Amino acid sequence: MKLKGENFTPEYKYPIKIYRIGSIEFANGLEVRKMIFSFVLAILLVIGFVMIGVQGDHNLLGFVAKNWLILITVIPGIITFVVFNLQYDNKKFIPFLKGRVRFYRTKETSYEHFIEVASEQMGKEMVFEPHMKAGEDE
Repeated sequence: MKLKGENFTPEYKYPIKIYRIGSIEFANGLEVRKMIFSFVLAILLVIGFVMIGVQGDHNLLGFVAKNWLILITVIPGIITFVVFNLQYDNKKFIPFLKGRVRFYRTKETSYEHFIEVASEQMGKEMVFEPHMKAGEDE
């Protein structure tokens, strides 16, 4: 799909949400992508701490054992908040990243009304032909 000036796709405008888990209801709903992101991040953090604790100093493993709940809830929550709720250039995080990637891919390309301008025309001096009316001779 080629974008012609749209700022977002319907998937990001209307994300998939869960409004009830068992008897617990959420008025605004929980976005599934945020839940998946937080869950994957928490698993990676736990695996990382366990790997570091097994290979490294035993004091680190004791720290993880004492503060495991904080490590798997607060840190992913803060990272999820930063990624999905803050605005960068007045855009959400994912559209901001898409825009950055698109910019760096097409950095040397110029566009006018979403149409690519030939690079050999850039920086050339403009030359005008004299205006001739129909039936006139030089």
